[in-house]
Amino acid sequence: MLNSTQRSAAQAAHETAFELSLIKDERIGDVLFLIASIIALISTYQAEETIIIEEFSQTPQPDRSARTIAASSWTFLIGSILIAYVAIVRYREIAASAPDASPLMLKGRWFTAIGDIVSVIGFGLSALGDQLKAHASSQEPTIAR
Repeated sequence: MLNSTQRSAAQAAHETAFELSLIKDERIGDVLFLIASIIALISTYQAEETIIIEEFSQTPQPDRSARTIAASSWTFLIGSILIAYVAIVRYREIAASAPDASPLMLKGRWFTAIGDIVSVIGFGLSALGDQLKAHASSQEPTIAR
């Protein structure tokens, strides 16, 4: 049987491990955002390259940027899901475990969670739209100018 000191030490260790797990999830989301930004940057260079090559060679080029930006959008979506998950868990944790938490802090965490959920919806719609554009660009026949 654990005494109250051992129980509170075990609970503190569990809370610390849980908080570290949330921070790790948040960091993974941030890294995914960084990767998605780099992929989006690559996509803009691909689009620019396609336009320049078409202008000088007068031959149509396949648009590789549509698939690249779709990959970027899906990566943003995954990152935003992770970040929203962390915000929701933190809100629920503080609301359940700290009844004396200030209403302003609770409201701030609630707005953060809602904003992150809206971001997930936005990134999801963007990813879907970019995927449809990428699919359409790979299905279109090549037409010479």
